[in-house]
Amino acid sequence: MSTTVHLPQDLLDSVDRRARELEMSRNRYIIRALRHSLKDEEGWSPRFLKTLVAAAEDREGQEAVEEMRAAIVAGRTRKAPPKL
Repeated sequence: MSTTVHLPQDLLDSVDRRARELEMSRNRYIIRALRHSLKDEEGWSPRFLKTLVAAAEDREGQEAVEEMRAAIVAGRTRKAPPKL
C-alpha cells in the first residue's frame, strides 16, 4: 500500500544516510524502524512493571498502585484495562 509522509529534511537525510550504511532502501529501512518502534511500544515496559512490583511491597505502595490502577480503569473508554 502506498502512503505519503512528510519528514523534516534533516531527518530524511539521516534516514537516507543510515539506510545506505545498512545497504538497504529508504523504504525498507523505514518499514524496519516502524516495526521495531511498534514492537517496543506493545504492553507494559519491564522497567515499569518492576517498579510496580517494588512499590507494592509495603502498605503505602499497595495503596498507590491500587489508586493508579483505578485511574487507568476509569480512563478507559473502549477496552478493558490491561492486566498489571
